[in-house]
Amino acid sequence: MKREEQLALKKDEYKDKVYPSNRFGDVKILEYKNNKQVVIMFLNTGFITEESMGVIRSGHIRDSSLPTTCGFGYIDIEGASVGRNATKEYQLWNNMINRCYNENLRHKNPTYKDCSVAEGWRYLSKFKEWCDKQIGFDNDGWNLDKDLLSKECKIYSEHTCVFVPPEINGFLLNGNSYRGDLPVGVILVKGAKKPRYRARLSKYGKYHCYGSYSNPTDAFYAYKQAKEDFAKELSEKWKAQIDPRVYNALMSYQVEITD
Repeated sequence: MKREEQLALKKDEYKDKVYPSNRFGDVKILEYKNNKQVVIMFLNTGFITEESMGVIRSGHIRDSSLPTTCGFGYIDIEGASVGRNATKEYQLWNNMINRCYNENLRHKNPTYKDCSVAEGWRYLSKFKEWCDKQIGFDNDGWNLDKDLLSKECKIYSEHTCVFVPPEINGFLLNGNSYRGDLPVGVILVKGAKKPRYRARLSKYGKYHCYGSYSNPTDAFYAYKQAKEDFAKELSEKWKAQIDPRVYNALMSYQVEITD
């Protein structure tokens, strides 16, 4: 039998045949081109895509028309995560989506309670496209940050996010977990006969103190000066490697007592 005749038989054999998927319901074969190119339709949604017969038989088929991550994100590109070989952009995207929309994580970390992800970044492909153009994305250990360019913004988006080295990422932490009701950068001196408050700043992995004061407001302003000076120091140190937006944000960085 000629190859063309074999292909014609297979096309007739597979046309309209239905296979179950592991997570997204049944799929129907619309067109068999060859073993590696088979057009299928998900019966639940009508989404049409192309897969190989091996993948179809295994049931490992993804309906990319449905959000698969926390009911929000769409994994619309192949090879995003295969066992331990998850791509860097997928790990970043998955963590970002989970911080904003995974209710268990939001309960454990209320910092992200009001955070959200821009509509375009619901799609992994769009996030990857953005990452590939960013300064610092390819640097090991650099962090995705949304707080430096705009303190008030709670949205992860291409306009609010940048990549920063761990040293700058650590600089942006404000110590909410331990400072209690005191202003940022202020701690109560234990054991003092009268209430005393100390201005304290973490620099390069070590705490530095900037005097003790009789009231927390004075301590805060000492911390504010030290923190803003440190921001400029970091901006100059990393100037040659960071996004110009990061440099400018550090140079104009201001600490507020409400931070």
